[in-house]
Amino acid sequence: MWKELGKFGMGPPSGGGQQPGGGHQPGGPKNPLRRNNPLLWILIIGAILIYTQTDGSLFGPINQSHVSRMALAPEQIKGEFALIDHTGTPRTNQDFLGTHTLVYFGFTWCPDVCPSAMLTMSQVVEDLEAQETVVQPLFITVDPQRDTVEKLSAYVAQLPNLIGLTGSEEAVASALESFGIYRRSHAEGPEDTDYMVDHASFFYLMGPDGTFIQSFEPREGPTKLAIDIERALTG
Repeated sequence: MWKELGKFGMGPPSGGGQQPGGGHQPGGPKNPLRRNNPLLWILIIGAILIYTQTDGSLFGPINQSHVSRMALAPEQIKGEFALIDHTGTPRTNQDFLGTHTLVYFGFTWCPDVCPSAMLTMSQVVEDLEAQETVVQPLFITVDPQRDTVEKLSAYVAQLPNLIGLTGSEEAVASALESFGIYRRSHAEGPEDTDYMVDHASFFYLMGPDGTFIQSFEPREGPTKLAIDIERALTG
């Protein structure tokens, strides 16, 4: 698995860590928060109770909408975009009428979530093709500042039939709004090249007429997703 993820710049988890016992040296000071200390568990359980009873308000407002749900109701999703693909060709959603598309929003600098989602998408498309169901995969960047045409070209080359799409900040923002995708860039300016981008992680299944059919979470795994998508297409 790590060999495949290495295509996108990911690697295996680093080893190391503390020595058994948390690195406590014989004769040294005892660690008051060692795992078998009742005080530690009292503090942990108390924190959990406070958090669940206050809905997290004690630690500030909690908003996980970018992870757990779309920003638009299904009937509000238009699925429109006017972008540039990884070959430099202008593309709109109208170009894909007549075929089903599976759309994912991410960025090429993503260290884990996006590469994993791309491998899942690739397997799903392959499984669907085995059932004679054709779905065109699309990758739309949420990070146009770094995801140039050249960068997308190298990225999508790792997976068959994948089309990458980028564009100006305004064009990408418009596409995000049309699909109801949450995004928050941590870039500190146009010269910043080392930053993360928070974004929703969904596959959008769009119909041949360009209308939204259903969304799916990549973490469900390729086998279940292929079955669920096949069901969504056949009714």
